Amino acid sequence: MRQTVRGGIVTLKYLTSTTNAAGVTYYYLRRNGKKTPLGQGPTDSPEFLARYAEAMGATGGAVKPVKENSVAAVCNAFRAGTTYKTKSTAYRGTLDRHMTNIIDAYGDAPIAGLKPHHIRADLNKLAPHAANDRLKTWRLLCTFANESNWSPINATDGVKRGALPKSDGHTPWSAQDIADFRARWEIGTVQRLAMEMLFWTGARTIDAVKLSPSMVGADGVLTFTQAKTGGKAYVPWTCPLPAWAKAFEADRRHLLDCLKPATFTYLETSAGQVRSRDGLSNLISAATRDGISAHGLRKSRLTAIAEAGGSASAIMSWGGHKSLKEAEDYVSTANRKAVLIGTEQKQKSANKPRQSANKARK
Repeated sequence: MRQTVRGGIVTLKYLTSTTNAAGVTYYYLRRNGKKTPLGQGPTDSPEFLARYAEAMGATGGAVKPVKENSVAAVCNAFRAGTTYKTKSTAYRGTLDRHMTNIIDAYGDAPIAGLKPHHIRADLNKLAPHAANDRLKTWRLLCTFANESNWSPINATDGVKRGALPKSDGHTPWSAQDIADFRARWEIGTVQRLAMEMLFWTGARTIDAVKLSPSMVGADGVLTFTQAKTGGKAYVPWTCPLPAWAKAFEADRRHLLDCLKPATFTYLETSAGQVRSRDGLSNLISAATRDGISAHGLRKSRLTAIAEAGGSASAIMSWGGHKSLKEAEDYVSTANRKAVLIGTEQKQKSANKPRQSANKARK
């Protein structure tokens, strides 16, 4: 990964970072198999740049100048601006990855010469989902360049998103998947703890690795802010469960039995460090026989809430959604299934008209 410092001065190659649970970011230079600590930022400070230059010299690297009014210079300036800073940590990581690739391929090109056909040519090199993600990055950069008078046009005008293949996304874990995993990995193993944490909380891996006892309030609810959306998630921890969720008590007991005392974060490594999101995903994938994903556990929990009779609002609260649309999809699917396989009472419930989420409330 490469990070570009603010101000359009230099591009810092091979720079990586980690952020601890307290929100403090530490930087490292990874080059030629060597990891050199650089301490804290800001990454455009003279002190940090001196440490970086020294480390690059020790590993045979060099700081590359950035051409004025180039694509790389726009990337640098955009990263220093307000729009970039208002994005979530997770989305800034996505933007950084795409900007790094853009700089690698087109960094020296003049931004004023960028045209729509250049954007389309770049997108055509990528898979459908990656191409649409890249287009979002190009739109932010080109809008910034145009509004800042770096370019006479917005080169993404008229460039449309590509069609995506039909997919239901990550496959939810079935009840049998959960049972098989529990039979294979006993309480006390890190694999079991990781699975139970993801299954009970419905958290994404990027959030699950940061969950800690300090997030559990006096009301017995685990509360955290999602990195991807900024939405708040509220997970019953030790508080009484609502009536529709009483059958979930066994799942909660599985998790609570797995927790270790006196930990800073629930899923920390054996060395007491915050586990990485990729490390957690890989841990789950390696522990399953058929390679089902960690994210499938989130879908399993939200599906279970809907099938137990939880409302769209309950799914929003537990899953941390910021809009009702995705939460309502879970409820709608559960209702359609209930018409066919549910009890008579569930079938009647499924046939009741549902008030629109957009209807004004008195």
